[in-house]
Amino acid sequence: MRKQRNAFTLIELLIVVAIIAILAMIAVPNFLEAQVRAKVSRVKNDLRTLAVAEEAYRVDWNSYTHMQTGTDSPEAFRGRWAGLQELTTPVAYLTSIPRDPFGTSYYISSGVRTYHYGTYEIGTGAVGVGGSGRPYETGYKGMPSDIFETESDGPDHFDDTIGNRPYDPASCPFTTTLFPWPTVNANDPANVAKICNLCYDPTNGTVSIGEIYRVGGAKPGGWMWDIFWMNGSK
Repeated sequence: MRKQRNAFTLIELLIVVAIIAILAMIAVPNFLEAQVRAKVSRVKNDLRTLAVAEEAYRVDWNSYTHMQTGTDSPEAFRGRWAGLQELTTPVAYLTSIPRDPFGTSYYISSGVRTYHYGTYEIGTGAVGVGGSGRPYETGYKGMPSDIFETESDGPDHFDDTIGNRPYDPASCPFTTTLFPWPTVNANDPANVAKICNLCYDPTNGTVSIGEIYRVGGAKPGGWMWDIFWMNGSK
């Protein structure tokens, strides 16, 4: 009488392991992409909330807030959080300060890597004049401000508005501190291309370069601003 077999053979076990590995290779990337899409949706909702708060602030003060560059460093207490602080104190236009779900991001300047720790950035200023600066700074003429943008560094965790990527040595003219960039030629094809690269585009893959934006206020003229407004109004 033939003896009954009660165990799997090595070949059978290897086949099962291979099938599980293939399924994991299919499922994990889809899961990660779903996570990124969910975070992008949350960022857009947060930026919409910030935009509503900026508009409410302007109604009361005839100006948008000062800029803020999104850092948790000790310098924050010197005014780097000015924009968010002005939206919460003394009048609470925001019930709480939202945190970027993409977490820590960084930028490279002069070969040095510096980090943002999960805060959104705000750029404000006067069209044709310049950025608003921070309350403790002098020399900025962009107050009262009539234009604003709020931003997340996006799923690539890189701040494209400061410094440069290692493969892009050209100086970036779109720094948040200088918003709304009065010296930039808005009809120059080179600047139009740069602003396209600055805007996050999920059709290039969920982990795309570029920032996620929300804009408002007085839109300047020019092709570059048309593109920036189109991407920052969704």
